[in-house]
Amino acid sequence: MIKFILRRLLLTIPTFLALTLVTFVAIRLVPGDPVEVRAGEHGISPERLAMLRHEMGLDQPVIVQYFQYLWQLAHGNFGTSLRTSGPVATEFFSLFPATLELAFCAMMFAILLGIPAGVLAAVRRGNVLDHGVMGISVIGYSMPIFWWGLLLIMFFSEWLNLTPISGRIDPIKFYFDTPTGFMLFDAWWSGQEGAVWDAAQHLILPTIVLGTVPLAVIARITRSSMLEVLSEDYVRTARAKGMSPLRVVGLHALRNALIPVVTSIGLAIGSLLAGAVLTETIFSWPGIGTWLIESINERDYPSLQGGIMLISSFVIVINLLVDVLYGAINPRLRHGR
Repeated sequence: MIKFILRRLLLTIPTFLALTLVTFVAIRLVPGDPVEVRAGEHGISPERLAMLRHEMGLDQPVIVQYFQYLWQLAHGNFGTSLRTSGPVATEFFSLFPATLELAFCAMMFAILLGIPAGVLAAVRRGNVLDHGVMGISVIGYSMPIFWWGLLLIMFFSEWLNLTPISGRIDPIKFYFDTPTGFMLFDAWWSGQEGAVWDAAQHLILPTIVLGTVPLAVIARITRSSMLEVLSEDYVRTARAKGMSPLRVVGLHALRNALIPVVTSIGLAIGSLLAGAVLTETIFSWPGIGTWLIESINERDYPSLQGGIMLISSFVIVINLLVDVLYGAINPRLRHGR
């Protein structure tokens, strides 16, 4: 098991280096000059522009800038924001709890609906329920996030007036410190009546929008895995012994069918964080997604590079943990079978 973990750790090194190179190059392909953006709309002298470019290190050859960037990363330095002049890592971790809270709620929404839907579709294979679940899954997976978000806002917020449109809590009704950054917990900790419910209401639509794609994936993988397990001999034996259908499906089939589902859940975290960029923009959610969009508009290279690298590092760690967990469940993977 230790050798298996070490192999997976070694594989993360070239992945991380490739990620730094792709991020570094892709960001510099974005149109616009960060020096001119920082200088403002009013023109400044060429000497001042050259001084700013030197201060930002943009007068160096690209290859030199890349190795300087790697050297900073090796020392845990993700750069300084051009917009705020603050450390990128500090800004990231001050906003990351908002994104993490949204991603966690979206994943819970996807799991709690996706697994039962997939199980029911497999048990009722070929009937209306099965076709309905799979049809909705295809639609959910194919639906553009921005269109789905705007549709929900128009229906639930504008027409029915049931949910808030944007933000994490009503700042007019509630004001309190947020030491953890997780609004539901901080609202509960504040003791203000109605704060938790208001924070939960703000979470409803973003959770549905962000959780729709993983919900569709989990439902389809659960159905496929359940169909494979339900055809196994031990399931037929359990039925022949007279066990109730609920016990056969829940105890014998589902437990073994969950292995690929758990893997897909771990891998879906990356798509959640990627989808959070659009979701947070639509709902004005003050998290990493909104921060990255603002950094793109301002050509804030350090914030973009640091934010993408921190998110990617988080995804790499999650994937590593999923690999290790899967290797612990299935010993054949540890021996390369």
